[in-house]
Amino acid sequence: TAPGARRSPASMPGTATKPRVAVRRGPDAYATALAALRALALPELRGRRVLLKPNAGRRVEPGLGITTNPAVVAAACDFFLACGAQPSVGESTIVGVTPLDCLDATGIAAVARARGIPVLDLDALPARVTPISNGLVLDHLRVCGALAAFDYVVSIPVMKTHMHCSVSLSLKNMKGCLRGHEKVRLHQLPPCAAQPGSKPLDLAIADMATILAPQLALIDGSTGMQGLGPSAGTQIHPGLMIASTDCLAADAIAACLMGFAPAEIAHLALTAQRGLGVIDCALIDVDPPHWREWTVPFERPPQKLSFEFKHITVLDQESCSACLSTMLMFLKRHYAELGEYLPLTLAIGKGHASAPDGTFCVGNCTAKTAAGQHVFIKGCPPVASEILRQIKQQR
Repeated sequence: TAPGARRSPASMPGTATKPRVAVRRGPDAYATALAALRALALPELRGRRVLLKPNAGRRVEPGLGITTNPAVVAAACDFFLACGAQPSVGESTIVGVTPLDCLDATGIAAVARARGIPVLDLDALPARVTPISNGLVLDHLRVCGALAAFDYVVSIPVMKTHMHCSVSLSLKNMKGCLRGHEKVRLHQLPPCAAQPGSKPLDLAIADMATILAPQLALIDGSTGMQGLGPSAGTQIHPGLMIASTDCLAADAIAACLMGFAPAEIAHLALTAQRGLGVIDCALIDVDPPHWREWTVPFERPPQKLSFEFKHITVLDQESCSACLSTMLMFLKRHYAELGEYLPLTLAIGKGHASAPDGTFCVGNCTAKTAAGQHVFIKGCPPVASEILRQIKQQR
């Protein structure tokens, strides 16, 4: 059984105990995170090996709402050290960047190393193929082999919206425990005949939850991201921390605080339907009782994305959030440098049968579309600087 597969008693069907979620608000992310953690009753952790899994899947500077605030990771490090546990901080990133580089860039590695806590590349060991019983779209997952060394897993995501999943919180953050390209596979699954109205990605996250639900969620809402999350949206500053030993309950309360009804978040609803917990806020014990007063509505992801950059056409057919976010970040950062290379046509996604002459095919899913007729920019997703380099080189 993979770490995190065990359900907390509060979330098991037939039990009367409500799952408990602690919500805290304050201007100091470190102090607020510690307060949320201290509000929980945790098992004896002395001597236990604890994996702190932040969201550090991209090589970006801290404070953007894309990755976990290093102060929150610092608070978790200090909390578990004080418990007598043996914490480590680890991540498995999107393809094209390395976990240790991302942990360094985001400021997370520095706070861990300052405390003598190991910083791990979760992709360093071979994957462990873990079967999934009664999965709707998955019968196995290739899980990072490093997880086998840990007794207790803590998911420390950023509170943010997601263009394909509505929100990205503690459960979605566990996708970063899938090794390498396995993350991409979840974006490339065919429709499920048994669930015709559901996105395969949402079904896959619910399947993943049966083997990778963390034992503790600490959701960082100090600086979040709204709109075009997970990486191309705008910052928002709720100043919140949400903690629980029931990750589904924590995500439900976080979604409410973001202005969403938990039942409208498909992957949360599907996970609850699997019997892995509850998302009805009335069935969750939230501390403090006036927590709803701290709601900060997030701008929602657009129903349909459009690229409004003059003289640039982006052909998007069945792209995943990684490629879509990379394209948006590339255009936001480098549009001013593209003047002499305009007009441009760029294609992303796996669904292109063909493309117009002169199209730049961006990302590994467009390799067949390029087929020697167009410029192909490899990567899963490609790096923004490489897209810029190839455009300049070809023109």
